[in-house]
Amino acid sequence: QTEDVDMAIQQLLDGRRIEFCAESRSGELAPIDCAGMWKQRLRWTIGWDETSLKHGGAFTDSGRLTCRARCGLVWTFLVRWFMTLLTVGAVWVGFPLTIFYPLKIPIWGKLITRLGQVCFFSGCGPWFFATLEAILQVKHRGRQSCIQVFFVFLVASPFGFASFFLFNLAQQAVSCYKISTGKVDGWEVTARGPAAGMGWADKREESGMILVEPDSSDGELADSSESDSETGSISG
Repeated sequence: QTEDVDMAIQQLLDGRRIEFCAESRSGELAPIDCAGMWKQRLRWTIGWDETSLKHGGAFTDSGRLTCRARCGLVWTFLVRWFMTLLTVGAVWVGFPLTIFYPLKIPIWGKLITRLGQVCFFSGCGPWFFATLEAILQVKHRGRQSCIQVFFVFLVASPFGFASFFLFNLAQQAVSCYKISTGKVDGWEVTARGPAAGMGWADKREESGMILVEPDSSDGELADSSESDSETGSISG
């Protein structure tokens, strides 16, 4: 379901290094409707779960992995299940309790009260910085920037996080059910929105044609085409 994640883990287990390339960028068209988004995200969730179950035992086996790489893989692919359960308890059990029993030292004690306050303000940090980043990117996005800033402000807020977590929790539950019962469907192509939504011409590409985004082009394709033309003229 997610061949890219599976391939990356196999490369890491084989002792290879994967480096981040800041110059490599690719656009993506959003799913055309909510049903398409649900199927896409569910496929990703199932893929991550399948990959975690498939390779989880190798994360601690002797091999070419460094200690740091092992800890990173365990945290990314295994601890996330525990964090999901912890979030259920903290957000959907602990928070409603504070409505009836306020988070005060005489009620909860000093330790729990201080931990709750730290967790709340820590969660406000990503909210603030995500909104700030959206505001700073206004000049690059044109007229739709105001909508995007509001969307980021809403989704990154504690209430937006709690709502989005419900969506992820539902997908995690469906994923566990499908994997445990052997009812995982085949890979299904996600229905996408129109290409014009990303600024591309809404027409079929010609065979062998390479589309280049002018703002992100580093000149390598142009240099390559010039080199090919020079080679052709010399050979001719």
